[in-house]
Amino acid sequence: MKNMVFASVLLVFLFLAGCSGNSDKYGAGVDPAAPKVQVKDIFLQPDLMGKTVTLEGRIVSQCASNGCWFYLQDDTGQVYVDLARNGFELPSMPNKTAIASGTVARTQQAFLLIATGVEIK
Repeated sequence: MKNMVFASVLLVFLFLAGCSGNSDKYGAGVDPAAPKVQVKDIFLQPDLMGKTVTLEGRIVSQCASNGCWFYLQDDTGQVYVDLARNGFELPSMPNKTAIASGTVARTQQAFLLIATGVEIK
């Protein structure tokens, strides 16, 4: 009986420990092989064009209708993150910390990240 109680308490503890620190994943999640860069690097390092990178920052603005894009801001700048091109969305998450992996691209107006996956802390 003592073993059963101990096992139950241990199981609950392990479950709760596993829940802490989890992030919400969208799309394919964060690419662990992608180098982590800052927003300014996208603008200042032309060799990143077409490469897969990971950015971390705060969601400062987001598509209100269906969560198909957001602006991510870190200490160095702000960049548009496109989720729609890879067919996933993000629920409203204002001011949440996001980690996004994707391909650096450029339109005529600006640089952007075409996200393959996002995790919210």
